[in-house]
Amino acid sequence: MDGVTAESATYWLSINFDESFSDGASHCGLDTEGLALKHRANASLSHAEYRLLNHSNAYDRIDGILALKRAMQTRLEHLDNIYGLKQYPQYKTGGWLAVLEDWGVIRRRMLQRMNRLRNAVEHDGAEPPGKEEFEDYCEVVWWFLRATTSLLTPLEELGLILNTEEHCWFKLEYNPVRIDLQAFLLPENISDSPIPGWCHVDSVLKATPPGRDQYFYKPLPAGTFELEGQISDPTLAEAFVRASLIEIM
Repeated sequence: MDGVTAESATYWLSINFDESFSDGASHCGLDTEGLALKHRANASLSHAEYRLLNHSNAYDRIDGILALKRAMQTRLEHLDNIYGLKQYPQYKTGGWLAVLEDWGVIRRRMLQRMNRLRNAVEHDGAEPPGKEEFEDYCEVVWWFLRATTSLLTPLEELGLILNTEEHCWFKLEYNPVRIDLQAFLLPENISDSPIPGWCHVDSVLKATPPGRDQYFYKPLPAGTFELEGQISDPTLAEAFVRASLIEIM
């Protein structure tokens, strides 16, 4: 990285979040629509549980399975409103659930099985599940709603200590995705030419002044560069979204 100037250009970065830890974050709150969607999903689950506990005939189990699907669908639509799940490549092959599974939020096998059962019951006249199986599906949806509740108030900003010598701060917009990034990186993790697997960003790069302090009031290592830029490609921004989810799950 010799001869770096403070002019905007495209750089390729290696930012490893594996051992990072938070140095501060701020959350979005739930607006009126978000609160309504949250309550609607919970109400659908409660209706299914009521059918399970207080009734036992086939109609009750059919109605309960439909309510469980409504609970799951309402939460998925809510998450799509926040994160724009359709913009990620996993959506093209497996839908919303595939994105969430790839992000480490859920496991989708039982949810997909329940969805297939619901379609068979509603559209093909299939027999509803027995009471014990219905109880299992209630529990699966309960865990799904519980696992995704924290995602309803995503991070707006996040600072991360990457290691003892590097750190970054970024602001997140999710739908559509955009990352405003400020990072202090060592030169071996910055390139002005493409490197497979590295994130490219149009940015301003400049050498940090001697004696510049970083977090923990320690001087930045010699040769550290400060980088500021934006990332709006979902494939490239996804690593930053994942890092933000780790902090709230």
